[in-house]
Amino acid sequence: MEKIISKLTSLLSAASIIAIQDNDTSDYQFLADRINNDKRNILAAVIPNTVDELQKLLAFSVDQDFSLFNLLSPGEIGTAPIPISGDIVVIDLQRMNNIIEINQKDAYALIEPGVSYGQLNKHLEDNNIPFAVDVEKSAQQSVLGSICNRNFGYTPYGDQLMMQCGMEVMLADGSLVRTGMGAMPKSNTWQLFKYGYGPYMDGLFTQSNMGIVTKIGLWLMPKPPAYKPFMLQLPNDAAMEQAVEILRSLKINMLVPNTVVIASAESEVMQFIDGGLSATFDNSTAEKHQLGTWNIYGALYGIPGNVDVVWGAVNGALGQIDGAKFLLKEDTTKHPIWAQREKIMLGKFNKRNSELDNSAVINLHFASPIEGKDALAMQAIINSHSGEQNVISQLALTWRTMFAQLSITYGKDQLSAAKKLADTLIKAFGEQSYSVSQSDADLQDSVDETRHPGLKTLNQRVKKALDPQHNFG
Repeated sequence: MEKIISKLTSLLSAASIIAIQDNDTSDYQFLADRINNDKRNILAAVIPNTVDELQKLLAFSVDQDFSLFNLLSPGEIGTAPIPISGDIVVIDLQRMNNIIEINQKDAYALIEPGVSYGQLNKHLEDNNIPFAVDVEKSAQQSVLGSICNRNFGYTPYGDQLMMQCGMEVMLADGSLVRTGMGAMPKSNTWQLFKYGYGPYMDGLFTQSNMGIVTKIGLWLMPKPPAYKPFMLQLPNDAAMEQAVEILRSLKINMLVPNTVVIASAESEVMQFIDGGLSATFDNSTAEKHQLGTWNIYGALYGIPGNVDVVWGAVNGALGQIDGAKFLLKEDTTKHPIWAQREKIMLGKFNKRNSELDNSAVINLHFASPIEGKDALAMQAIINSHSGEQNVISQLALTWRTMFAQLSITYGKDQLSAAKKLADTLIKAFGEQSYSVSQSDADLQDSVDETRHPGLKTLNQRVKKALDPQHNFG
């Protein structure tokens, strides 16, 4: 280990290398906890400052006795596959954080991997640039990392990969490739037309270790002249099932354009109320916190007259549900959870339960049709397996898909139980035809057991072509 650290230090600088040891207190200890086992071990984190330094690292690493693991976002294990065995060096691109371009006329940004949502939003606000950025978790999260993890946020631009346009990627041999129209000499449409000419490559570098994305373009959402957020509280499972059936049409016809969220009272308390992870839940929980048994969050965006017309249709469709209660923007002043949910639907940062700052999380997403029966079935799987473990869950309705998004929280000495639950849930959801759409990287083996082997074989063939020496594991 000391020999490798010494070589890395001579290649870059001591300030760019952080050794990771057992019971380390650094920001990378969570990675060691999740990744290290009897076959693999994290030695260090390398924090390059420039593309040139990253290129040096990759060129140096080709014939070394360790593999590289690209950390997509600080504090998250992410979705890029982890090297199966041997020593591992983590690449953290947080210092490569230039906002290269904000184009107001064509509404796009070109940024480096270290740019956080907080940094990008501050830049827009400080320069009075009237765009909103779809955020998935927090101000500290990497924008590029969130896109490459294929996260969903809560605005009409919530399908973050769909709103991505153009990449610069460093391959395992250190060569740089620009995708889409960026491959064309003197192109002025790199951030305007996603697909370019020929095979569409961008997806290869999401949830993958095929290469390292060093620049990414994203479309920015103009702040709408009219914005009407709503919360719909529902009294029971039957009402929620009915609401999902109604929402399917509203989503397919794009009447409600953002990612619509459905969450139980218990999950909302765990996520947004201080002390919520330690709370005791019973039949009074919803009433105590001014919630429904189920709670739906959505918003309308656009021209005032059009928003009014669409609201009439949405209100009429969902308002017919027995026991349904709407809350609107003016109600946020007296409702702490609704106030936090409303913010994020316009790309603003919200405040979560402070206990979550001291808890680690395992993330799992499962996909299903937008069907009421599937909503109830997926919740039943969670309820039947979670036991004493805290599982914060929500349903996220996108274009034609409903995702069950799960966060298994765990404290010190609870990782083993949390991973066991994650493995159980992957199997249980798969048995009922609910496929994994996203998982933390250390759950890859469990996910592979639920998939047709042909896709895994294809991934391996592409990996061999792009990274024959397995520089990235």
